[in-house]
Amino acid sequence: MKSVWHRVYSMYAEGFRSMTVGRSLWIVIAIKLAVMFLVIKLFFMPDAMSDCTTDAERAQAVRTSLTTPKTIQ
Repeated sequence: MKSVWHRVYSMYAEGFRSMTVGRSLWIVIAIKLAVMFLVIKLFFMPDAMSDCTTDAERAQAVRTSLTTPKTIQ
């Protein structure tokens, strides 16, 4: 008797093997996700530690960022 995990895996594996249109749709979805995450990473997540050269400077920058309250202007 097969375990539950083996039966679940074989169900999904068999389903993906028999796909025709779905396979190309999954490829399109994967490409779109990769592009979206790359764009988000490049434009919306700047490297805040680029000006720090040592570990001590990085630690101080993080400490200051965490302990200094933000002011609303």
